[in-house]
Amino acid sequence: MANANSTPVGPPRRTRDAVLAAIGGTPDDLARLIKDRDDDDLLQPARDGGWGVVEVLAHLRDWEEVFLERVQRTATEDRPFLPSQDDELWPIERDYRGQDPARTLEQFRKLRGQLVAFLRTLPAEAWDRVADHGVVGEVTLLWMADHVCDHDREHLDQVRDALA
Repeated sequence: MANANSTPVGPPRRTRDAVLAAIGGTPDDLARLIKDRDDDDLLQPARDGGWGVVEVLAHLRDWEEVFLERVQRTATEDRPFLPSQDDELWPIERDYRGQDPARTLEQFRKLRGQLVAFLRTLPAEAWDRVADHGVVGEVTLLWMADHVCDHDREHLDQVRDALA
């Protein structure tokens, strides 16, 4: 059942294979972007005053735990309800600025590896399984994985901006 305040989601834009390629490459993309950067570069806020690299890395790592759990539930449960997540205070509560960027990237890499490995085990029909998302309503597993691609792209752009 869709949330009364939700708007219908469109179809995923990417195929299963394109999703796997994109999300599988994100940790390496991040590693290339921050390679040979000093701590000052990684702590510098974006030009718009937004997050620096260290916050983006921690955000991606923390959301990866959520995405992994949602995908696993959707693949194994019958139409699970996926509650919304309020991540607004995570940077403060979890001290994003105080985290080691290299360690945080490795934690993200490990979680992303688990997500990709899990998705690779799924038969084609599992990608059409449905969940009820607390904000957007009815979604498929493929839609969620496609959304991860968009989330990654947004934050890769944010990292590029913070390092410009």
